[in-house]
Amino acid sequence: MAAAALAAGIVTSNAQVYSQNIVGYVSVPLTNATISCISPVLDLDGTGTNNNISTVFPSPTVNDSVFVFTGAGYDNVIYKKTGHSPNFVTNWMLNATITNNYPVNPGEGLFYLPAANETNTEVGTVLQGTNLLNSYVPAGNVINLIASVAPISGGLTSVLGYQPNVNDSVFIFTGGGYNNFIYKKSGHSPNFTTNWQLNATVEEPVISAGQGFFLLPAATTAWSENFVVNP
Repeated sequence: MAAAALAAGIVTSNAQVYSQNIVGYVSVPLTNATISCISPVLDLDGTGTNNNISTVFPSPTVNDSVFVFTGAGYDNVIYKKTGHSPNFVTNWMLNATITNNYPVNPGEGLFYLPAANETNTEVGTVLQGTNLLNSYVPAGNVINLIASVAPISGGLTSVLGYQPNVNDSVFIFTGGGYNNFIYKKSGHSPNFTTNWQLNATVEEPVISAGQGFFLLPAATTAWSENFVVNP
């Protein structure tokens, strides 16, 4: 995904406008009736704050569903027809209310359930910086559905820069359940080591660009990423 975004260079895809920012597009295939845990890969305007469901998913199929975690449950936003044929219109709806501007920004994960085989093409700016702060990282002992702010893939700590607390938990959706990674101590004091572990095996969670995952931190923390393409 990151390669697709970077390859577009400095020309936007919808107009002959030149920018010092890196802009481009990312195409993600989605399979009918198969739920995926994803996240915005690009940003609408370089601020990291003004994306919405219509800019992230510009060409949905009728009855596509998005599930956004609220901490206690989910907002289920559905792309629906309203009115009567041939004059019906289509909108993103939340509880019968039009919500085309429902906010969805880089760093936030969500679940997407398509109503057909389709490809979502997101257009936007690659967020860059030496301190890309993820505002969706929760306080200690609070779970949230998050993602990398930068459009890169790799180990959560070794590449993406998240500095874990002992007993932090990460839950990665597998399609039928979750892989639960825990940051644990092993060995004996004073010579113990700390590692990410999956089912008692040392293994770091690897996050793909545009992949959402649950984080349950053991203490209040921050996640700042460094991603600079043109230093």
